[in-house]
Amino acid sequence: MDSGGLIWIPVTLGATAAQVMRTARQHELRGHLSSFGAAYVRFLFAWPLALVSLALTRVLSPQSLSVPFRFYLWIGAAAVVQITGTALLLQAFRARDFAIGTVYSKSEVILVAIGSAIFLNEPLRSTGWVGAVAVLMGVALLAATSGISAALRGLGDRAAWFGVAAGLFFAFSAIGIRGASTSLTGASVWHQTSFTLFALLTFQMLIHGSLLSAFDRKQLIAIWRHRRTCFQVGFLSFAGTTGWIAAMTLASATKVRTLGQLEIVLAFAVSLTRLKEHHHFRDYLGSALVLAGILLVVAFG
Repeated sequence: MDSGGLIWIPVTLGATAAQVMRTARQHELRGHLSSFGAAYVRFLFAWPLALVSLALTRVLSPQSLSVPFRFYLWIGAAAVVQITGTALLLQAFRARDFAIGTVYSKSEVILVAIGSAIFLNEPLRSTGWVGAVAVLMGVALLAATSGISAALRGLGDRAAWFGVAAGLFFAFSAIGIRGASTSLTGASVWHQTSFTLFALLTFQMLIHGSLLSAFDRKQLIAIWRHRRTCFQVGFLSFAGTTGWIAAMTLASATKVRTLGQLEIVLAFAVSLTRLKEHHHFRDYLGSALVLAGILLVVAFG
């Protein structure tokens, strides 16, 4: 598929920025909702926006969109594994701590590259593989606030395995979204994006909502009580997910998810320049590895 030049790069960066802001708003809900309830907000309140976006797209720019059966297989799988990955990551946090869980979930970077090569026939070039490994190492250095040695010592505990499993499922989600969106034919990238987004959020809203209804119905009441903040989270989620899907329609999932790791470097830069926080040498080394790896994957992968 035509990658559309370099348009996917600003689209990915925009999606990353929206994701950062969404996460910040979600933290405000943690005092009122459980982690699983707060996670549902991003699907529930983004769904109506996706519906409106799809309807306006069909009305203002009617095009014939061919939807093969495999699209529903891809998008259904992507929805399920993304919810599962979120649940596993929460288990990693509970089993040990946030930093250790995050380190191992970032195995997503290399797992997306492997999965894209196997399932989508989109392998990286040799230089790109070097870049993906560099990004993985750099993110691990930045995420392991207690030191990379602590993360390595924790290899045998439950947090590590939950984290790796979360990374695996997040990787499958990215691959599924890419497979779904690129299976659509006969219309523009925006038509592919809006339809894929609507289908993904529909699956996630129904599946996640059913789980909450069955096991923690009080969360649904709490979500309604705090609907104003929840809507803000939903809007940012809609913007971010739209960007991710559009980018992964234009470029490989590996390149998009790798570039998205720039988020953690930006957080480091803000803490350094705005908050005047002190950092270890490993933080500077991690930032350099991530930036170098991103350049290798994006430019030469």
